[in-house]
Amino acid sequence: MAGDVETVLFLPGLGAGVDPWDAQLRALPSGFTGLAPDIPGLDQAATPGGFTLAGAALALRDLLDERGVERAHVCGLSLGAMTATQLALDFPERIASLVLSGSQVRPHPALMLIQRTIIRMLPERTAEGMAMTKAQWLGALRVVADTDFRGKLASIQAPTLVLCGSRDVANIPAAREIAAVVPNAELRIVPRAGHPWNQQYPELFSRTIADFYTRLSAAG
Repeated sequence: MAGDVETVLFLPGLGAGVDPWDAQLRALPSGFTGLAPDIPGLDQAATPGGFTLAGAALALRDLLDERGVERAHVCGLSLGAMTATQLALDFPERIASLVLSGSQVRPHPALMLIQRTIIRMLPERTAEGMAMTKAQWLGALRVVADTDFRGKLASIQAPTLVLCGSRDVANIPAAREIAAVVPNAELRIVPRAGHPWNQQYPELFSRTIADFYTRLSAAG
């Protein structure tokens, strides 16, 4: 960690909009500070098709180096949670803990194909409203569709909080699988919450992760 302050690296979902982690950044417990970058390779200046989970993990490792952060708590939602998982797999020594909300292990191929088909029919301005191009959006979804964390999750040793909204039904099986396979993981299914519940119920999300970080600090 940098000094006596512990760093939380927040990673957003795909097309999360502007400042999706504002509420959580403001509500971090004493002794914690936050970073909330875009996922590398998915800002509007990035090359379409250039995004990979491994490339994003490497860039985030470099960001931690630039900030002088030896180990970070990483909190991700959706694609951000998958990116956090890749970061933990590739650079385990840099991870103090993980919060994975609405994540995936091996996305269902048929569902991913349907999603990409729908997006191809949308106007370009839809993607621009999420600060990306449609080509970037589709490219990221192809990366997600090709991801398979099975056989790798058991190597993650960081304390892990697995979250999923009770109404985020497509991701509940993956949440249960992650919690069952990662050795030091706990699972919480959040009543009435959907997928982007950090914005749907910001105070509840903030309290949930603050409690997790406070417990970790107390444990030493």
